[in-house]
Amino acid sequence: MYVYQLLNGLFLFTLIFNVYKIQSKEVPFDTIVCFSDSNSDIGNVYKLSNSTWPIDPPYYKRRYSNGKIWIDKLGISNIIDYAYGGATTDNHLVRGSTIYNLTVPGVRQRIAMYKNTIHLRKIHYHRTLYTIWIVNGINDLIRIGAKHILIINLPLFEAYPATAIFNATALLKKLTLDHNNFLLNSVQLLRENHSKISFEIFDLYSLISNILINMTAYGINSTNKCWDTPHYTVVPLCSTPNTYLFIDQFHFTTRVHQFIADAMRKLLIKWKALFKSHRSIFSV
Repeated sequence: MYVYQLLNGLFLFTLIFNVYKIQSKEVPFDTIVCFSDSNSDIGNVYKLSNSTWPIDPPYYKRRYSNGKIWIDKLGISNIIDYAYGGATTDNHLVRGSTIYNLTVPGVRQRIAMYKNTIHLRKIHYHRTLYTIWIVNGINDLIRIGAKHILIINLPLFEAYPATAIFNATALLKKLTLDHNNFLLNSVQLLRENHSKISFEIFDLYSLISNILINMTAYGINSTNKCWDTPHYTVVPLCSTPNTYLFIDQFHFTTRVHQFIADAMRKLLIKWKALFKSHRSIFSV
């Protein structure tokens, strides 16, 4: 028992020390443009729903969490957020919706929205990071002029409280892994075809897997939901949300968002070396 506690203590110390080292370094981007999902939404659905969802409070400042989310914690000062909860990849294929059956713009529709505002902005593409979670919007970003694109893969959907009712763990795992493998292969092709654009995958799947394997070391003791949200209301089920992986059936707690931000920051700092060693491609 003592050895187990000591090992956990050492793991936690190493984790905290590495986070401190990461946070003391500068991310090589000053703008982030996000076309992600509800775990990245900093108020778009709240505005769309006329300030009714997510309910603030207990949700934190229009976000789908109990505190700041990864994009707040990343350390990039200028956030241009086109993330919407309830969105799909393309409304021409499958319509996304939220409270009151309001239509949520798909990823490709959001990229078009952003494109229509480009003339209003002075964009330094080499200092701007674009984040997305699907492949079929990447070519749209390339046509816009994006130079650095971060693709976030899918996490473990089989671990989500919302999927427990389906009793389909194996199927959900297979579908997620198939998607992530397709993403990996697609990004490799993009690298080959667009040598002057940098593409990276943020491996959210492996990060959440690691947290689940080492829950005690990460300070997490439950994979249940801390809040229930029947009919767009909030029913608290726990009093210690930051010991939970999920704040509700679909979204991470702010503690987990911190781990996401730390891991993503570490990945982005590696790009700093590319800026210095490939100045013919990367201009700062």
